[in-house]
Amino acid sequence: MKKIEILEKIYLNPGIHLREIARRTGLSIPAVKNHIDKFLREKVITKKKEGRNVKFFINFKSRKIIPYLSEVETFRLEKLPERVGNAVVDLLSILENKPLVTIIFGSYAKDDYTKESDLDILLVFNKIDREIEEKTKLICSRYYLKVRPVYLSWKEFKEKFFDTKNVFMREIRENKLIVNGIEYWVMLENEKA
Repeated sequence: MKKIEILEKIYLNPGIHLREIARRTGLSIPAVKNHIDKFLREKVITKKKEGRNVKFFINFKSRKIIPYLSEVETFRLEKLPERVGNAVVDLLSILENKPLVTIIFGSYAKDDYTKESDLDILLVFNKIDREIEEKTKLICSRYYLKVRPVYLSWKEFKEKFFDTKNVFMREIRENKLIVNGIEYWVMLENEKA
């Protein structure tokens, strides 16, 4: 599990260096270096030397990164309050038209939520279906949780993904928890590069 924590730090903090990873995970520098070396050999991360520091980044071009990032996001989802995780899973299960991508953003993604926090969730569909509103109301009443869905078509999402001036997408890129559709996110990251 420590290797997933290390990868999580690189994923959430692009350009992080070895000492900072060690500090944030509570592992020794040699232990972190050992995992980093394995990730480099697998080509799931890249490194870039800046001055005396070596900075690490996720290698979105590697196909091997998808299962790792799925594991990282599952690890992060499990850290959320149980009712929030259950509400998300329940919402996805009752939707007849399943989203391609589901992303939690806002306070739950930033890990600075309170009991009164809304659950902000982005749902990306091939074709938007208006059943989302009624299903969301059902989940809100079932879990006593304010769920604020934002839904986009795949076409809208893809256009906004590449718009660097779009404040909403910048927020999503910086503070996201991808529940499903990590392969689509990686595909768009590759197109961006």
